[in-house]
Amino acid sequence: MLDKQTFIDRLTQLVGRKTLPGDLVENARALDLVIGWIDKKAIIKRVQNGKAEILIAGNADNLSPDFAFMVHMDIVAGKPEQFKMVVDGDRLIGRGTSDMKFSVPMGIALLNEIISTNSKQSFALVITTDEEIGGPEGAKYLVEVMKYSPKVLIVPDGGDNLIFVDKAKGVCQINIHSTGSPAHASRPWLGKNALEPLVLIAAKLIEEFGTINKKESWLTTMNIGVIQGGISTNQVCPEAVMKLDFRFPETERIERILEKVRKLSREVGNEVTVELSSTGQPTFTDKNLPVVKKFIKALEGAAGRKIEVRPTYGASDARWFANLDVPVLMIKPIGGGIHSDTEWVSLSSCLKFYDGLKNFLFGLQ
Repeated sequence: MLDKQTFIDRLTQLVGRKTLPGDLVENARALDLVIGWIDKKAIIKRVQNGKAEILIAGNADNLSPDFAFMVHMDIVAGKPEQFKMVVDGDRLIGRGTSDMKFSVPMGIALLNEIISTNSKQSFALVITTDEEIGGPEGAKYLVEVMKYSPKVLIVPDGGDNLIFVDKAKGVCQINIHSTGSPAHASRPWLGKNALEPLVLIAAKLIEEFGTINKKESWLTTMNIGVIQGGISTNQVCPEAVMKLDFRFPETERIERILEKVRKLSREVGNEVTVELSSTGQPTFTDKNLPVVKKFIKALEGAAGRKIEVRPTYGASDARWFANLDVPVLMIKPIGGGIHSDTEWVSLSSCLKFYDGLKNFLFGLQ
């Protein structure tokens, strides 16, 4: 059971932890809190990989549980005051309230109820600590090295305002490095400007993706996130980098995007090198699957409203499970202002959301 005050108290403590990706100490302290709230009968594993830690707590020692409730503890940076949660009517305001520490007390309560009722279903709470930077040492390690493969994956990290996400775009981030040679700006012919080929590539990319980027669509989009180079205005830039972020639907492939960028790079000369950075495959879950229908029905019953089904444009740790043919149940309570100074989540919506999750899990027994 998860009562109102317990939820507020636990979320307040979690928000108070500055669990940035890569901060092993602070994330470990937050996970210590979590373990202290979990039933002593739970089977707990803590795995450290590089600068990330993964917590798996379940009612069975199983790498393929019936249900995994996967969340992340890490957050983006914030101002000091954002780490003191404020209760303003129905709004719980603070860094990570909506993205996505609200889910941690829920996962704990679900696990504890599964254990206390001696449920025959295997259930695991999985907490990662590097989702905000793509999950390279968390969820990726979980899938590719530990071979973690639940039968159903619940990920409340998308579908804001009680919208069920049936598909999510993939992500393909590419870095282009350019090398030139320095010279005084008054004699540019004596050097080679590393920024120039990047500007030419950027212009070609804007020509292709500029119109697509101007309106919402289920097409591949491109963002130039960084163009960086040079130190002094009066020097020909010797080194530069451009960082690109593509979001693509299930009809596109990372290899095709990479080859497109390499082709454009070859056209401007041999001064540049192209490398993949962070990637993730699109996810798709058929809304007509029986488990999806039961999930949506349970949440509609608790929320007292119809739940829409829509795609999402962002990525989550679910990306690493895309090739496993695992149904991904993605939806979250009402909230807003993610990554902003006024991030918030609705208390009443969270409590109803938890009831829906509980009704779903126990209704399947």
